[in-house]
Amino acid sequence: MALTIDALTSLAQVKQYLGLSATTHDALLEGLIEAVSAQFNAFCGRKLMARDYSYVSSDPAYDPDNALLSGSGYPELLLPQYPVISLSSLVVEGQSIPASVDRGAGWLLDGGAGVLSLMGMVFPRGGHNVGLAYRAGFGTAPPDLAQAAVEQSAVRFQESAAGQGRLGVSARTLADGSVSYHSGALLPQVKAVLERYRNRSLL
Repeated sequence: MALTIDALTSLAQVKQYLGLSATTHDALLEGLIEAVSAQFNAFCGRKLMARDYSYVSSDPAYDPDNALLSGSGYPELLLPQYPVISLSSLVVEGQSIPASVDRGAGWLLDGGAGVLSLMGMVFPRGGHNVGLAYRAGFGTAPPDLAQAAVEQSAVRFQESAAGQGRLGVSARTLADGSVSYHSGALLPQVKAVLERYRNRSLL
């Protein structure tokens, strides 16, 4: 299988970390990378890797949860996905809003923070009355985030039958003498990294 745009690391990076060269477990490792990347997205409350979002229902990038927003009654609006790479369209209550020129009427964008501002007007209060078409996320995973994905994927592999080990997995002895392993939990160092990328709405 080929990794999707959500993947925060590569098969080669995980194999290098594990010291693997054979292709025997490639499919399993790619599946684990995808699972870990989805786990990171869920923990952070946003899509970390770059993708397009659109309010237009006929657009392949149609995503009403992230591109059809509700006006705040203020000149600023926090976009749910960030950092914002580009904004190609802004429609407020059916009216197309152009980009501001020399701080004149129009929109201004703080891409890194994902804050959209209007000059000379506000986003009227209302439900889903602001439509956007934009691209947001990291084009390349930041090094600390990519390394966290490598380490978490490696531990998930070690938890599997193919990994033949329990590296990094907590265990406890049950009353009958058997040992129970807790799998899937985020490593402490990984969680510390992800806290820096959590959506501001979760902080």
